[in-house]
Amino acid sequence: MEQTAGLGKQAEVWVDGRLFVVCDGISTRQKRCPPGLIESARFVYVTDEPVSWEDAARSNPSRRSSIDHVRDWCYVGYGRVESIMPVVIDFGLLKMEDANWTNDESLVGKYVRISIDRLEIVPALEQ
Repeated sequence: MEQTAGLGKQAEVWVDGRLFVVCDGISTRQKRCPPGLIESARFVYVTDEPVSWEDAARSNPSRRSSIDHVRDWCYVGYGRVESIMPVVIDFGLLKMEDANWTNDESLVGKYVRISIDRLEIVPALEQ
C-alpha cells in the first residue's frame, strides 16, 4: 500500500512496479492500512455496464491482456478467460473473478474486454 484515504476511499497500490488507484477494502473504520507490503490481499472489481460474454469477446479482437487506467479507480480490462464457475480472467498483472457467472465452456480461452467501474483491494479469502 502506497497510501490510502481510508476504508471505502481511494488508495494507491503497487503491483510489480505499476501503481494502481483502487478502492480501499483493507483498512478498517478505526485504522487506515499503513504504507508497506500487504501480505494477504486480492483484487476484485465492480462493473455497472451490463455486457454479454459474446460482446465482451468481440470487444477484444487483438487478444490483449492489460488493465488500462481511465480515471480514479475506473479501468478497462483486457484479458483471457481461464475458467468458468467462477469466471476467472487473466488481465496480465492481475487475475480476478468476474461476478457474471456462466456455464458456457466455450468461453474458456477467449479474450474479453471488461469495463471496470471500481477496482478494489480486499482481504484474501481464507482457505
